[in-house]
Amino acid sequence: MISRNPRRRRTLIASAALAVATLFAGVAPAAQAAPEARSDVFIRDNGNDYGYEDSSGSLYSSPDVRVCFTQILCATDDPIVQGGDAFIHVTLNRPGPYGDGYEKGNLQVWYTKQGTVAQWPNQWNYIGSAADVDVPYGTKTVVIPWKVPIGSHFCLLARWLSPTDLPTEGLSTSINTRKNNNIAWHNVNAVPAKIKIPQFRPIVFGWDGREPTAVGDIVFTQPGKPFTGPGRITINLGPDLAARWRAGGAKGEGIERVGETELAIVNPQKARISGLTFKSGEQVPAQLSFTAGAEALGGKYTVHVTQVDQRGNEVGGVEYRITGVQ
Repeated sequence: MISRNPRRRRTLIASAALAVATLFAGVAPAAQAAPEARSDVFIRDNGNDYGYEDSSGSLYSSPDVRVCFTQILCATDDPIVQGGDAFIHVTLNRPGPYGDGYEKGNLQVWYTKQGTVAQWPNQWNYIGSAADVDVPYGTKTVVIPWKVPIGSHFCLLARWLSPTDLPTEGLSTSINTRKNNNIAWHNVNAVPAKIKIPQFRPIVFGWDGREPTAVGDIVFTQPGKPFTGPGRITINLGPDLAARWRAGGAKGEGIERVGETELAIVNPQKARISGLTFKSGEQVPAQLSFTAGAEALGGKYTVHVTQVDQRGNEVGGVEYRITGVQ
């Protein structure tokens, strides 16, 4: 009989590769456990995530991953300083819905360019890990130090691995995150937006699936109090992405062309750049700018930049948390 529990099926399928996978994860191979004896530690994809697979809702701004200046958990992500020291706080939850067995595991953290897509594992860079982590009933926060590289802004990926709680992974980071409750993606960027002085943030778009090409849209949304109005958001597509947009008919909504390759976001509810074609494995660069007006001083805003495929399914995104400063 075929099991209807996806985690039970995954445990059986993964058994042949268990020794290799656990060596990579830094934990010793163990005898195959019965499904009801397996552990199930999960990292939330969003505030409404209780560990069920596939997860629903946003998948790129996990509340269980946070970047702070110190080893003390910060209330929200601190703006990282390139070349400086930071601490990545990852909160682990136990038990999840697929088992309550106890075992120690290994927490890994990786980084990639700030953007909506990245193929696993070749477009990710290893930061560090914590081995033999003991997760009690409830939650446990693990802190991993990070020397922030110079040259860009970054997305983070947290992976929990234990002998009976290994992820099943393919090329697509978004699919891996959606289908595995022990993988979490954190694409959050803190932006101190200065009055009349643009703050620039690099971002990459592309395609992380196996299909040779894909067509998708870039969508801007501003939940809560909008930044557009008190402030200004533009995106410089660059010559490559701008040429693709024109080749697709220069379609969109809630946007205004303000330069040869630059667009302004004029609709705070939803703005969309449509009809972009990407090859598998591409990461095409663009640049965002955030400029605060006087009315934005002291205000706090959230902007989501999301990539969706031609069926409207979310591929990935970045959450920008903006504070208006002098």
